[in-house]
Amino acid sequence: FSKATSVDPRFAPAWVAFGNAFAAQEESDQAMSAYRTASRLFPGSHLPLLYIGMEYSRTNNLVLAEQHFRMARQVSPQDPLVLNEMGIVNYRKHDYQMAVSSFLLALEVCDAEHYNTDVTLPIHFNLGHAYRKLKDFSKSIREYEKAMSICPHDASVHAAIGFTHHLAGNLNEAVESYHKA
Repeated sequence: FSKATSVDPRFAPAWVAFGNAFAAQEESDQAMSAYRTASRLFPGSHLPLLYIGMEYSRTNNLVLAEQHFRMARQVSPQDPLVLNEMGIVNYRKHDYQMAVSSFLLALEVCDAEHYNTDVTLPIHFNLGHAYRKLKDFSKSIREYEKAMSICPHDASVHAAIGFTHHLAGNLNEAVESYHKA
């Protein structure tokens, strides 16, 4: 990506990709610098704002993460990834009801826009976690099962189902799910 940005320093997608490479290596300062450059070069795009918010979230600066997700949502109000990330921030702030609202809105957008299952899988999984925190175990398991229908061999989904059954007192179902995990 360094070569791409040196060949054409105004090519915003290269700066976003450069930032993603730095973020994957947990090089937060360099990632933020690349995302900010992309944001300056591509002011009409919500993606640099989204990725800046994700980086703030990764470094546990939830206030700035939420601020950037709101800005990204102003630019692209129907992006389910933005709504999912907003739900994650609310979940991490222990505002589980608001997290549920964000995840449900993200799923509504996915249904209306016919997004593929790669987009909906993490949203169902995150929604299951939020319902579990609200102690609505039946809705939690329903969301985990939707995630499992998309990816039936995902160990983390089986473990989450087992844990939710365990919390609900359904020990036989919990053990069965733990074994599948």
